Amino acid sequence: MPFSGLSLGKHLYHFDIDGKFFTEFDYTEIEQASINVDLTLDKQERMLVFDFVIKGSINVICDRCLDNFDFIIDKQERLIVKFGEEFGEEADDIIIIPESENQIDISSYLYEYIILMLPIKKTHPEDENGNTMCNPDIIKKLNELSKPEPDSRWDSLKGLITEN
Repeated sequence: MPFSGLSLGKHLYHFDIDGKFFTEFDYTEIEQASINVDLTLDKQERMLVFDFVIKGSINVICDRCLDNFDFIIDKQERLIVKFGEEFGEEADDIIIIPESENQIDISSYLYEYIILMLPIKKTHPEDENGNTMCNPDIIKKLNELSKPEPDSRWDSLKGLITEN
């Protein structure tokens, strides 16, 4: 994103992100997405402030039933870019770029923000009654398989337990 020709003050941008965006990054599991990003760039004398509003959905695989579902995302993020002598990072949301730079690639930051919105365990949401929206056939099978069968090998050892 070029910023050298911009006047001081706020500048508004809008991006629509789909599955193609994620193919540019290695090791991504995201193939389908519908995300809107509203970006406000506040260009100041010695820094740039990027305010991201990220809303939309990402099609993910449920870790419980293995069906796909759309996971809703909605978050705001801020990235502060300061000018200095060389590239650096002061904090997670503050970076330094050389004063000679006239543009910045924000795609990796957008990717990171979106990926970090996804939970570690992705499961279907619950309905208004608190019931899972997972595939009912899979949930039934999981419940059947989770009932332990008694193991008769341990029955003879139960008589060895004595109370003191």
